[in-house]
Amino acid sequence: MTDSFSKPTNSVARSMLKTADIFEAIILKVSAVCCWSSALLIAVIILNVTMRYGFNNGLILFEEIQWHLYAIGIMFGLSYAEITNSQVRVDVVASMLKPKTVLKWEIFGAVFFIFPTIFVILFNSFDYVANSYMLGESSSSPLGMPFRWAIKAAIPASFILLAMAVLARMFRNIITITQKET
Repeated sequence: MTDSFSKPTNSVARSMLKTADIFEAIILKVSAVCCWSSALLIAVIILNVTMRYGFNNGLILFEEIQWHLYAIGIMFGLSYAEITNSQVRVDVVASMLKPKTVLKWEIFGAVFFIFPTIFVILFNSFDYVANSYMLGESSSSPLGMPFRWAIKAAIPASFILLAMAVLARMFRNIITITQKET
């Protein structure tokens, strides 16, 4: 069976492959930036622990920064995991199926489960972020972080990237299924 990385002969398949390549390149660039949130998270945790237990002076600001950095890593890491095929899945079942059947199930799952979920989250998250911005929402703690809308904006941004990743994967699966075996 051929894979989607060989040159497709169909013009539709070529455009699908080009779109998948563009989406994956964008996701890899965003992921390269967001991966530093983990290093920053470790530094902030060490600093917070040192401040709290070494100097008896923990700051709410550091705790909130930890939550935000963790959210960035997880939310944007979803799309990276999808395009690198490093997400958690049930390989026990997939190992008993034919490769093309696995690809068909992935397409089915994307169309009937993942995309509707992404749509619902995106549909609701834009108002969520806009309301937070219009209200000037900030932390309820006196020394907490302002601009709560900024971290809430990670929700639609990360789910747009996830939609791109799932679409890229689906395009590659469709190309693989429809190509003739050589």
